[in-house]
Amino acid sequence: MVPSRFLPLRRSARASLCCAAATAILAALTAWQLEEWLGALTLAALAGFILCALYTILGMNRYWVAAVASATTAATIGCSLAFLRMLGLAWDDAPDSVTTVSSRDADPYFVGAVVAALATLGILFVASAWPRRRRTVAKPARKPVARPTAQRPSPKAPAPKPPAARAPASKPAPPRPTGASGRASGSRPAARRNG
Repeated sequence: MVPSRFLPLRRSARASLCCAAATAILAALTAWQLEEWLGALTLAALAGFILCALYTILGMNRYWVAAVASATTAATIGCSLAFLRMLGLAWDDAPDSVTTVSSRDADPYFVGAVVAALATLGILFVASAWPRRRRTVAKPARKPVARPTAQRPSPKAPAPKPPAARAPASKPAPPRPTGASGRASGSRPAARRNG
């Protein structure tokens, strides 16, 4: 079974995923309930997601992703300011202002801001959740190690003989007394005659 590529996530990547899930849930609750405190919690969760995602991306050395996210963030801010400016000009009630701007002229900037914001969040989410590739380092081929082998006697050669066991040293014979009877050493004693 092939292991999933998403299992070895870093802690910061897991934190960014949790913050993204919390942001989505809180945004849905805010849209349903229209409560201010839910909106504040949604913004806090969104800020936590952005911080965790940036920490993960920079920790993985994905600087090009951070550059793209910065560009889309700049586009989001620029389109938002242009939208507000166009909307303000369309609803300006000053009698001496000369403008032909309508509220329809602000719609493309609104769409551009929304698309750029979604692109920023999507890039941050994917780049922080996708683990980096594991670099496989080519291992050098191991040379077989020559192990000393016991030499076996060839069948033609005679087997070496074990050393002969030494016989226990014999005790020296006690010295024989030499007498004046004139017997040579080693001669038998004469038998007694009964007479």
